[in-house]
Amino acid sequence: MKRGFFLSIFGIVLFGLIVWLTIRFWPKPSDTIYEYYKKEKWEKVISLVKKSSSPTPEDLFYGSQSLLRLNAELITKDAEDRAKISARLQKENGIGSGKSLESTGEFPVFEDPFILQLRPGGYWRQKAILSRAEIAGEWEDDIQFLRDLKELIRSNPVTLGISSYSSVLKKVIRRETKLSDGDQIKLSELLGFLSVREDSTLLGSRFKNTGENTNLRTGPGTENPGKTRLKKGLLLYALDKDPRSETVQGRKGNWVQVYIPELQISGWIFSHFLEEDPYSTAKAEETFAEFSQSEKSQAWDFAFWTEDKIPPGFHGEYIPTEKLALDGDYGIVLHRSKTGKYKEICRIVEEPFRSLEFLTASLSGEESVPIFKLYSGRPGEWKSAYLIDLDRESISINRNKYILGNAGGKKRFQLGIFSVNGTTSASLLVGEKTVLQGISPEEEGSSTEGVLFKLCLQQADKKSDSNAAAFQFKFLF
Repeated sequence: MKRGFFLSIFGIVLFGLIVWLTIRFWPKPSDTIYEYYKKEKWEKVISLVKKSSSPTPEDLFYGSQSLLRLNAELITKDAEDRAKISARLQKENGIGSGKSLESTGEFPVFEDPFILQLRPGGYWRQKAILSRAEIAGEWEDDIQFLRDLKELIRSNPVTLGISSYSSVLKKVIRRETKLSDGDQIKLSELLGFLSVREDSTLLGSRFKNTGENTNLRTGPGTENPGKTRLKKGLLLYALDKDPRSETVQGRKGNWVQVYIPELQISGWIFSHFLEEDPYSTAKAEETFAEFSQSEKSQAWDFAFWTEDKIPPGFHGEYIPTEKLALDGDYGIVLHRSKTGKYKEICRIVEEPFRSLEFLTASLSGEESVPIFKLYSGRPGEWKSAYLIDLDRESISINRNKYILGNAGGKKRFQLGIFSVNGTTSASLLVGEKTVLQGISPEEEGSSTEGVLFKLCLQQADKKSDSNAAAFQFKFLF
């Protein structure tokens, strides 16, 4: 009898443990979406994002990318398979399609409900547009392609990566889509900026035509027909070069593919008629500063948070704690753990950022309190990067300490994240002064391409007498 009773108790405990472990470690929707995306399970990704009640910007990006890549795969399929995939997508996910003509016949072009939900001008929207411009040009009609191009030339090449951005821009301007005067000027300035960047894929500097009535041809070589005649002094940008040398009018050189902003056309010109006319370095540096120092920001605070619920936007195992009002700001109280163990509630930062301002205050106790930890990577591949601790007299990043003195009250700090030659480091500013720099992450990621950050507040499982408060996090992009 007793044995049966204890076996029953053991079974109940074991069942409860299994349920807890399942809930605790069951992959979050975003993790599953990313795993399917890596495996190129496009329809799985589309279905998960479409059925999600609250998709993150990253989820929407992967949904948009999956639609785009599924559409690209249709080019290699016959009419019957195209029709099946299109009908299945409509039936299971409510995603319709229009018709387009491309090199291998008529095929469906899927509507993209995901990209429309991404914030215009935001990182994920810009990244999605970059991919659309590169891939969808094969089947998009002129109206949609023009929309994508207009949005592309207003995107930030520094954030997206100048090499990747310039490669896509080179490809799309060969299509010779007609822009408005304002857009033409914007594109010309953008090409000028890219022409002086060493990390750009444009071929060298800006050039001008030195010949009178020079022939612009449809291909490299005099056997290709002329496209138009170019006046002397016309500005051009080099896109490509034929490696074969040739002699034209007694002069040896190469054929160069160029784009001419004033005429909005591309074609081939013999190198003898090109002379460097470099874009202003000062203007390029000014443009770079504008791209790099954009004051777009996103702030998280706790003004509308209630203590009985996890703060809006965060996920994880929440331990109820206090809400503090101090000098007009509302904060969440965080404690040092007696056991050294913490639960994390986390929120993914929607876009890569250049610095993070945070407003905190040490409240009571003599020991340091972990405020937050930043993880770098992406869903399913997070690496511990930076842990911030605060006490009455100092602040620490990964155990690198700066003494603040004994001044109480709220303090504002700024954490800068830098990546040079694939190596990431951080610095800390107090006011305008850099007090810590060159701080390496706790774990190095395998790549800096497409890296995101996740901010996790540290909640003590058993609270000690030392505590602090976090009032606001402001990300500068």
